[in-house]
Amino acid sequence: MPPASAGGPAFPVIVDADTLSEDLAHASESARAAIEPMVARLQDSGDPALWLKRCEQEAQDGTSLPGCVKMYIPQPDGQWGAVFLGTTVNGTLTLILLAVGERHPTVAWRPSVYQVADRRLNS
Repeated sequence: MPPASAGGPAFPVIVDADTLSEDLAHASESARAAIEPMVARLQDSGDPALWLKRCEQEAQDGTSLPGCVKMYIPQPDGQWGAVFLGTTVNGTLTLILLAVGERHPTVAWRPSVYQVADRRLNS
């Protein structure tokens, strides 16, 4: 079990700098203002289990994210989100950031965070 924190158990988070930079390059200023401090917090303290929700294996939008979890930014039900793939690193369940971004974009041409995560996971 992950170490206990003030918000309950927390899972370590691995963030690839190139992936994060790519996602933030496509984000609005308000999205970056919400996402950047949250990602820094996750890298420092881990992702509290109570913030995580299981992704659907086959979602209505056609995405397939088996073995993934998501969280909303800001908590508890923010406009943006992060998708993680769970894996084991040195015997500890660890979350790898697949994508951050807008959960449900209002413009059809902008991919959701779930679509970006699906592309990265399944390509």
